[in-house]
Amino acid sequence: MEKVFLIGDNESLMSELSETLKSDYEIADELDESVDFIFELTNFNKEIKFNILNFIDEKNSKGVIISSSLCITPLEQSVNCKFPERLVGAGLYPTFSKVKGIELSETTYTSAENSAKAKSLFEKTGKEVFFVKGRTGLISMRIISLIINEAYLVLQEGTSDRKDIDTAMKLGTNYPYGPIEWSERVGIELIYHILKAMFEEFGDDRYRITPLLKETYLESLK
Repeated sequence: MEKVFLIGDNESLMSELSETLKSDYEIADELDESVDFIFELTNFNKEIKFNILNFIDEKNSKGVIISSSLCITPLEQSVNCKFPERLVGAGLYPTFSKVKGIELSETTYTSAENSAKAKSLFEKTGKEVFFVKGRTGLISMRIISLIINEAYLVLQEGTSDRKDIDTAMKLGTNYPYGPIEWSERVGIELIYHILKAMFEEFGDDRYRITPLLKETYLESLK
C-alpha cells in the first residue's frame, strides 16, 4: 500500500483528507523517503507554505507533492521548491470530499508522470479530475467566492436577511447550499483570502471584498 503524508495549517482539512484516503493508502505519521504522496494543505499563509515546502524537500526527494493552491499559485510554490517537477496544485478546501470533482493544476515544471500519479490518486477515491490553469482561486472556488461576496453585499444593503438569501439561491439555482451557508461551511477565512488574492493579482473591482464580509472575517479571528 502506498504511503501518504499530510501536513499544513488546516486541521479540519487534514482530518477530512485522511478519512477520504485511509481505505486506499497508508497514512504516514512521519515524513521520510518511503512516502509516495505528500499533501501540503496550507491555503493562504505564504510563510507557513514555503517553510513547509522546504521541510518536505529536506525529508523527501521523490514523492509527489499535492499542494493546496487556492490563494498561492502552483507556479509561485514551484519556484520555491528544490524539485519543482513533482508539485501538483489542487483545489483543496474544507468539505471538498462532498463534491464529485477535484481541480488539479500543473506548472511548466510538473512532470507528466507526477501529474498522472496525482490524477490516479484522486480517481481511486471516486473523484472526477479536471486539470485547470494555475490561476488564483482555480475555477469553482473563484466563482463561489464571488457569489458569496455579492451575497454579503446584498445582506449589507438590507435587501434581505441571511436565511432568505440562502433560500432564494438554493431554490432559484438548485445549488446545494446558499452563499452565506457556503461561506460558513468552507470557512469565511478562506473566502476572504481567496478574494484578497484575486484582487491583488487582477486589480479588478469585482474582487474587492464587501465590508460586511471583511467584518465577519475579522470577527471570526477571536
